[in-house]
Amino acid sequence: MTQKLLVIAAMGVLSMLFPFYAKAELKVGDRAPDFALPDQKGDTVRLSDFKGKKTVVLAFYIKASTPG
Repeated sequence: MTQKLLVIAAMGVLSMLFPFYAKAELKVGDRAPDFALPDQKGDTVRLSDFKGKKTVVLAFYIKASTPG
């Protein structure tokens, strides 16, 4: 259970950064773009892997990894 929560949290952080790297503009209500990242074992996990199987919560922390 803890591993799943960490993956979901990591996906949330990466999804927040996605628009800056992809130069895509997301609006309220848009679906999150599919993206992939490694889990704790080094296996690749994609957001689309959870479609129809799990509930995914993307959490955004405004001041995460910042001095503020």
